Amino acid sequence: MMFCLAGCGNGESGSNAESGEITLAFSGPQTGDFAEYGQSMKAAAQIAIDEWNEKGGVLGKQIKLVDFDDANTSEQAASIAQNIVGNSSISAVLGYFSSGVAMTAAEIYQEEGIALVNGSAAHVDYSKIGDCIFRNNAIYVTEASTCIQVTEYLGRKKLGILNPNSDAGVSVTNEIETLIEKYGDKFSAELVLAELYEDGTVDFTATISKFREAGVDVVYSSGAYAQMGPFIRQYRERDEDVVFIMSAGCFSQEFLDLTGDAAEGVYMGTSFFYESADEKVQAFSKKFAESYGSNPSTFAAQIYDGTYAILYAIEEGGSAERADIVANLPKTDFQGVTGKITFDEEGNVPKEQVLLIVEDGAYKEVPGALLSQTDYEAKIGIQ
Repeated sequence: MMFCLAGCGNGESGSNAESGEITLAFSGPQTGDFAEYGQSMKAAAQIAIDEWNEKGGVLGKQIKLVDFDDANTSEQAASIAQNIVGNSSISAVLGYFSSGVAMTAAEIYQEEGIALVNGSAAHVDYSKIGDCIFRNNAIYVTEASTCIQVTEYLGRKKLGILNPNSDAGVSVTNEIETLIEKYGDKFSAELVLAELYEDGTVDFTATISKFREAGVDVVYSSGAYAQMGPFIRQYRERDEDVVFIMSAGCFSQEFLDLTGDAAEGVYMGTSFFYESADEKVQAFSKKFAESYGSNPSTFAAQIYDGTYAILYAIEEGGSAERADIVANLPKTDFQGVTGKITFDEEGNVPKEQVLLIVEDGAYKEVPGALLSQTDYEAKIGIQ
């Protein structure tokens, strides 16, 4: 019942002529351990919709967002997806946080021919589900390249990996191992240990002991801030010299609050930084902070651009019908807050990352530290 309240209507809204509205749906975790991600993404989608409505909507109609709480579980995601596809008033869908949950829902949307635009599912197979499935975020290969590049940039020699024991965590680890094998002696460090942790872990003592015994001097993780905050704090108590490289899952005020002084010197790669000089980024970040109470995360920014992509597809195609949105999303081409938004043949928006470091309790950019994977491989002489 919980996830039906927002979206189970009588079919009289959305793109129905009687209502004069176009309806989009958002699904994401709004309760549970990952609630901050879902709530911030929903807020970003609403900001984008409000901006369009302020200038007259799309096709002369106002836009409405209905939202669902999937608690980042595949079971609830599947039920919500069935509910959404059965509601003819909903034109397209945004959201889902983790790759596994997103892929479960994506199978249903693909079968029913409704567009899903995601802003955080990094599994390489997500967008391969079909032509209705799109994403505006970095994939695991990009995250692996960031890990390699930052390790080299820092001059560290013994790499340890700690990822969630999930399909996502295993996939990121595999991608890093693949790149290390590909680069051979072009990669000067050594991967000495790769560990997985269970969701909900709060005591990382055993893992930290293994890393220290192996001589690890740099640790990479794609984990979320809820686990990485305690992990880093516990590690710092035993080793002040180790360096941490995190993914966008830790790019949030919650990570800084949870990790405290131990966050100093932590690096992370992200496709979005709210302190960019870009005017669009500044405008979006200001609105987000005013409405949500904190700076936008990478995932929020990517959903904001994903919302714009759907609305541009409706505008350019002159239609809010599901099939027409699917057909017109690949034609998207605009400058968003997370870069140029145009989908490749698999439904992905290629992403380049910037490197951030935590200094004095705040995120600061490290200019020029990261290249695209193609440019980096050309630099080190990999064909």
